[in-house]
Parts: sequence; structure tokens; C-alpha cells
Amino acid sequence: MLILTILLLSLLINPTAHTSNICDNISLTKIMPYMPADYRIISKTPLKDVNLCDILIEANGKIIPIYANKEIAIVGSLFKNGKSLSSREINSYLSARFKKLFTKYGKNLSSSVAVSYFPQTAKSNGKFFYLVVDPECPYSNNIKQDIKRICNKLNIGAKLIFISKYKGSNSRIQSFICNKKGFSDYLKGNYGKTDRCKKGIDYIKRTNRLIIDNLNITETPTIILPSGKRYSGINTHLIEQFIKNNTK
Repeated sequence: MLILTILLLSLLINPTAHTSNICDNISLTKIMPYMPADYRIISKTPLKDVNLCDILIEANGKIIPIYANKEIAIVGSLFKNGKSLSSREINSYLSARFKKLFTKYGKNLSSSVAVSYFPQTAKSNGKFFYLVVDPECPYSNNIKQDIKRICNKLNIGAKLIFISKYKGSNSRIQSFICNKKGFSDYLKGNYGKTDRCKKGIDYIKRTNRLIIDNLNITETPTIILPSGKRYSGINTHLIEQFIKNNTK
């Protein structure tokens, strides 16, 4: 065990190593034969004072951090001073990627709004956020009333966009659109009688293509700001802070 520890340390901390070149000529498939064949390297960054290269890859739709040199590879999170550097790096990449997608497709969000909610005092300030939900998503449904409370507290509007991922959501969305329901109906879970109409069918096709295919958003609920920033999750405190800190 002692010999293995010394060997590992010698591979990681090498005073003669040139970290500026540590990212060169690393073959992940040679070190890890089980690597997915279609993986893509997003970025490579030499780590200071450590004989490792910080590599961010995308494989099977997931972003994965790997720390490697020519001989070893470590898959997982890297922590410093109690904070995950890996999470920060991944979030930074995802934010930058979404920003690019938003620049290209964000202008189409307004045409995908099913209904809106604006507190009386928010109608004149023009502030709002897009709320992406699936009517059959339990996480989306759990924060309905909290979203209204946040709107009232922060004096901001919410524009609701439906996507269909969960079983049964297609019929609910179509009923909502075809029966011309409002935001208060959404809060009550009143989607109207089961109905099908061309407008409802077209709405689902359009929003799924925009949100899931073009903007690459699959999590619900997701908050999208007009500035191109997004937040996915159900922690209402974090949702409120995200909106407050990123809305002028």
C-alpha cells in the first residue's frame, strides 16, 4: 500500500513536469479502454503545480470532468477549500453553451407562451421570466403557488411555456390550449375537458422543438430570463435569489 501511494504521488506531483505541456498527447481511450467511442473533448486546462490536465468531456449527453496525464486518469469531482471546482467548471460551460443557443433561438420563446401572470404592479415595469413546465411533472406542480408568490414579492411577471415529456402531458396541454385556459386554471390544475385541436397539436410540436431540441432544455421546471440566463430546480429560495440577482 505504501509503495502504491508513493507511486501515485510521483505521478501526480512531479517537480520536473512542465504543466504547460501536460495536456499534450493524452490518450483517454488508451488509459481507459471503456471510454464511449463518441465522446467529445470540450476543453483542456493544465492544473498549476500538479502533474494533471483538467479535461472536460461530453459523452452520452453528459458533461464529465476528468483529471489525467499520459499515465493515469481520475474521473470525478475536484474539491478545493470545501468547494467543488468540477461543478463550477461544468456550470460555467453549460451557461456559456446555453447563452449561445439562446442568442440563436431565444427570440422564438415569446411565440411559445401559453399564458402569463403579471402582478398588477408589474404590468408597467416590463419585467418577466419564462417558466418551462410539464403538466405531469410532479416537481413543476409542487412549486406552482411558490412561483406566484415570488412574482408578487419581486414584482415580476411569469410567462408559462409547456413542454411534453411525461406520459399524459400531451392530452393535458392540448386540453389547456384548446379550451383557452388561463394562469389561474394552471394553478388549480384545471386543464379543461379532454380535447384535441390543431392549435394544441401545433403548440406541442413547436414548443418541444424549441425548448428540447433547439435550446437543449429537458429539466422541468426551468426558469429562463430575457438576458439568456437559466435556472433548473425546485428550491424556491434559490429560484427567488436567481431571479432577484439577475433581474435589473
